[in-house]
Amino acid sequence: MIKGTKGLMLLSVSFFLSGCGFNEEEAIEKSTNQLEIFLTLHEERERFSDLDNDDLQARLEEDVFPYLTESYQEKITEEIEKYEFNTDAVFSKNLFFLRESEESYDNGVFWQEFKIEESNVNPELETVNHSASIESISTITPSLVEIEMNIEDGEWKLNSVEEGEW
Repeated sequence: MIKGTKGLMLLSVSFFLSGCGFNEEEAIEKSTNQLEIFLTLHEERERFSDLDNDDLQARLEEDVFPYLTESYQEKITEEIEKYEFNTDAVFSKNLFFLRESEESYDNGVFWQEFKIEESNVNPELETVNHSASIESISTITPSLVEIEMNIEDGEWKLNSVEEGEW
């Protein structure tokens, strides 16, 4: 009876421990779903905010920040504080999903749609890297970005962005 109980306990512990590891398939599925939701928060060329740092920051905090890690939020906040509208400045790769309109058009900041091209898991870091390309051709913003996602507060979130290469 004691041997049977020990065997059952060992079997139960091994099942429990095997379920605690990083599941690559689940990581790709959940991070992809979360990224797709993020990339389609707004329609292509939908006006996102006025050409005003405070308005843009408020809209980002409301709509976008729930999808970003805290460190990525800090990078974007620092960039928005220093950004000058109606100059030759262009948003960095960190704001790949936004574009400032030209003065001759309906002044504002507009959403840019990207689509996911490829996804890769890094099991050692427990991250997923997604390649995403812009839906429309742009000479201003990168046409391909590499988005790293990881789990923060139990949710898959965008952690960093690099310009991709075709």
